[in-house]
Amino acid sequence: MDISERIEKLIKEVSYQVYEKETIFKLAMLALLGEESIFLLGKPGIAKSLISRRMKFVIAGGTNFEYLMSKFSTPEEIYGPIDLRLLKDGKYVRVIDGYLPSANIGFLDEIWKAGPSIQNTLLTIINEKIFRNGGVDIKVPLKLLISASNELPAEGEGLEALFDRFIIRYIAVGLTEKENFEQLLDGESSLDVDVDPNLQITLEELEAWRKQMKQVKLSRKTLDFIHYFRNKITKDTNGEAYISDRRWKKISGLIKTSAFYNGRAIAEIPDLFVIPYCIWDNEEQEALYRKIFTEAFLDQFGLEWRTEKTNLLNQLDVINSQIGQIEAQYLRLTPIDNPFKGKLQGTYYLINYVDGGEDYNHCFISAADWNKLRNLPSESFQVDLHFGPNPVKYVGTQNFLVRSYKADQILFVNENKKYQILNENSTEYNNQIKNLGNKLKEFENKYKELSFKMLSEYKKYTNMSCIFFDLDYKKCIAEAFDSKAKDEIDEDSAELNSLESETY
Repeated sequence: MDISERIEKLIKEVSYQVYEKETIFKLAMLALLGEESIFLLGKPGIAKSLISRRMKFVIAGGTNFEYLMSKFSTPEEIYGPIDLRLLKDGKYVRVIDGYLPSANIGFLDEIWKAGPSIQNTLLTIINEKIFRNGGVDIKVPLKLLISASNELPAEGEGLEALFDRFIIRYIAVGLTEKENFEQLLDGESSLDVDVDPNLQITLEELEAWRKQMKQVKLSRKTLDFIHYFRNKITKDTNGEAYISDRRWKKISGLIKTSAFYNGRAIAEIPDLFVIPYCIWDNEEQEALYRKIFTEAFLDQFGLEWRTEKTNLLNQLDVINSQIGQIEAQYLRLTPIDNPFKGKLQGTYYLINYVDGGEDYNHCFISAADWNKLRNLPSESFQVDLHFGPNPVKYVGTQNFLVRSYKADQILFVNENKKYQILNENSTEYNNQIKNLGNKLKEFENKYKELSFKMLSEYKKYTNMSCIFFDLDYKKCIAEAFDSKAKDEIDEDSAELNSLESETY
């Protein structure tokens, strides 16, 4: 089992029966693997603390520490009490076992309520993974720190430095799907989860992978996108958006982390989708910056394809419009009243039924049925057709599944054959239509070829592994390469193949 498959399975196991929180678990996993911190903005009671408890099971023998902050919280409650025995000897040492400095996973709820003494020490732990205890710097085993609050840090209270250290940020909400909400009510919620020990990651593995991760590089394509996005977000916000160089350095580290755990030695475009989670400071920015990121992505990927496709569709519309004008000017289906010596009453059109044989070479459809077919050209209908060997002798009526194929042609669906309907100006009409038909065929073939190329490019990108941002990535890459083309390819192929067999 490769690393990517192992991480993917781990995410599924630790998020088991925690509904609509898959994205948070994926981001938390990325933060853990990159040894970064994550901030969750959201109201109480939406499983934020459960996520930290579950994440400890990612690490073999993993431990977690969690605490609900208040303005009365003291450093002892976070970093451990003073060792009174050593204090007698004049040594100011904390007992850290069971507290944040000894945990692999930390969760600090209502973090902005912490006092300066807690915050300052926390900055050192986040930045350097070091805790100074009794004058000695201790390397802490913390791999992931999750913080949460139902509000953003207030301005002017000195919280900017701490907030800046939480590189990944996510707005968490309650359940929205009815089925998931009912399962929550009916099921059992568990803080613990059974994780296959063979999937769990050891601290030694994390360290080894971290060394290997240093070899990952950013591709030229990812660097070009970052440059483009930086310029675009500056322009679109009139220079108000500010992402520090330090934050970009952290973001690049997460991009490389994503690449490594997706099995890539060089970061590719799926790894860029961490960016929208790392650049906002408030909810308004989150929505706006994500929109700008998506627009930048669509500018950089697939734009030429989509533009060419739009141009082809416009040209096809022009030709179809010209065909409509020719039909209006020259097409005059020949109405025949009361054919077969009045055996049929009303107005009918004569179908050139060349496959009918001697007794059925005269085939009539009622004007009412033909108009119904013409009004709904994409629909097939069961209609009565009336036959005879000549315009005088009537031999019978049969029911066929048919649809209009063109303004003067009818398609027998089951037989997949098309027949002409008698037209008063057939020579002039056919000459005009033939020229336009050739143009139409040329552009339809170009459209078909482009659609296949787009589908091929789309598949190339979707085949890239994207463990952490698969939903975001698939949505954007589908839009970039107009994934509707994928659904329409078979239909287009069938229609174009039938066009190839048609004589204009």
